[in-house]
Amino acid sequence: MKITLITQYLEGHGGTERVIAELLNHDLKNDYLVLVPRSGEHPEWLQWINRSTGQQVKICPPADETTQVKFISKNLLAYQPAIVLGLEGKANRLAAQLRQQYQLDYQIISWGHTSINDTDFFNRQDLQFPDYHLAISSGIQKQLLAMGVPAAKIFLIYNPVTIISHQTIPAPPAGQPFHPIFIGRMILDGQKNIRLLFDGLKLLHIPWKLDMFGKGYDFPKVKQYAQKLGIAANISWHGWLPNPWQMVSQADGLLLSSKYEGFPMVLVEAISRGLPVISTNCPTGPQDIINHQNGILTPMDDAPAFAQACTWLYLNRQLYKRQQVQQTMRKFDVKNYIRHLEEIYRFVTGKTQKITFKLPDSDDPSKPTV
Repeated sequence: MKITLITQYLEGHGGTERVIAELLNHDLKNDYLVLVPRSGEHPEWLQWINRSTGQQVKICPPADETTQVKFISKNLLAYQPAIVLGLEGKANRLAAQLRQQYQLDYQIISWGHTSINDTDFFNRQDLQFPDYHLAISSGIQKQLLAMGVPAAKIFLIYNPVTIISHQTIPAPPAGQPFHPIFIGRMILDGQKNIRLLFDGLKLLHIPWKLDMFGKGYDFPKVKQYAQKLGIAANISWHGWLPNPWQMVSQADGLLLSSKYEGFPMVLVEAISRGLPVISTNCPTGPQDIINHQNGILTPMDDAPAFAQACTWLYLNRQLYKRQQVQQTMRKFDVKNYIRHLEEIYRFVTGKTQKITFKLPDSDDPSKPTV
C-alpha cells in the first residue's frame, strides 16, 4: 500500500521526527512518501532512517506558502497513494481539496503530534476534512471528541518505541549526588517550560547535577536563567546529539516540565531503558505513560512539588527495579504499534470490515502524583 505523509514544520531533531523514522524503519509492508513543506536548516533526523527501499523523504526548499502548496500538490498527484496522513490541519484541507478536484480515491487520516487545544496546528474547521483521526494520547482523543469528532472516526494508537534491544541504565551508587537528565528543545517559557524545571531544582536541599541534551531558539535565555538562579555550575550542557542515550551511563531519572505535549516520546524512550521519570501532569500524554512502577506525575506550574518529587526519587533511588520499569513500556513496543496501524490501514481502505487488534493494557493504571 502506498502512503503519503504531509508534515508540519519540522525543526529536524524532535519527537515527531523520531516517530516518523520509527514508522518508516518498521512498517516494511507499506511504501511511504514523506513530504516536508518546511524544515529546519539541518534535518538531522534523516540519519535515523535506516530503511533503504520503500521510502522517500522530500523536503521543499525554503519558499513561500504558495510554493509549498505547489510542492505538496505536485508530489501527491504523482504518487497516487491509498492513504494520506496529515500532520496538521492545512495539510488535511489541501489533501481534501486535491481529492475533490482530481477525483482521487485516497483516504485522509489526521495524525496530530501535539495538544490540539494548546497549538495552532489544527482548528475546529479543519477537523471536517480527514476521514479518520489517529490520536497519539487519550488526552488528544478527548479533545477530538469535545470538538465534535465522532468516536468511530478516532483511533487511539499512542506512539512506538523499540524496547527489546535497550540496555537498562543503572542508578548512581549510594552517596552520589542526585543525577537526573533532560532531553528536549531548549524552551524557557513555552512548551518545555524549563523555567519550572530550574525553579524546582533551585529548591533542592540535596546535592545534585543535571545533564541537559538538546538545542532550541531559547538556548541563550535558558543558560542565562540558570546563571541568574546560581545553579549553572550544577548543569552540564551537551547540545543536540543524534543519540544522547549513548552518553548516559547512569542516572536517577529523566525530568520533563512541559506545559503541553502530544505523546512525549522522551518519556517512553527513558522508561524503555529502565529510567524512572518525573513529569508535570500536562493535559495530553504523560498520564498514558506514567504509573507508580515507573515514575511520578507532579501538578502543573508547581515548582515545590517538582522539587519534592526529585528529593523523593533521590532518597529512594534503589526502589525502582530498572528491568521492571522497562517492562511497563511493552504496550508501546513498535511491533505492537505496527500491527495495530496495519489493521487501521486495512479498515479505512475497505480491506477489512472491523479492527480486532487491541493494545495490551498497562500493568497498573494508577497515576501517582505529588
